[in-house]
Amino acid sequence: MDFALLLLGLPICVADCSSFVIPNIYNKILFGVALVHLLIFGISDLRQVAISALLLIALLTFKFGMGDIKLLGLILITHRLNPLDFLGVVFLMAMVHIVVLAGIYRGIPSKIPLAPSIFIGLSTYLATR
Repeated sequence: MDFALLLLGLPICVADCSSFVIPNIYNKILFGVALVHLLIFGISDLRQVAISALLLIALLTFKFGMGDIKLLGLILITHRLNPLDFLGVVFLMAMVHIVVLAGIYRGIPSKIPLAPSIFIGLSTYLATR
């Protein structure tokens, strides 16, 4: 699963940075890989899956992009990680992204692409785990 995420990470980030939309074709490919992963390794702790679902519903109410929520959902279901810690790292990377963009454009952006923060946060979280 990590290989598929790393392989599709670059085109997803490029698409999200250029149009603020993650195309569904990438999420469909990752969903197929996630199904194979879940058939082989099974679902992790149901408590963590429930916490992940609640966090994703909360993100939906805060008007996050649906592609970002789908991507986070696939990552949270296929990886055995603490969802609160992982989302904390993702939001920390998003804040760094906002600071960098504010320094470049001399103003706080109204919206940012979240896919680069998700993938950098995932690689940081997995590297430090």
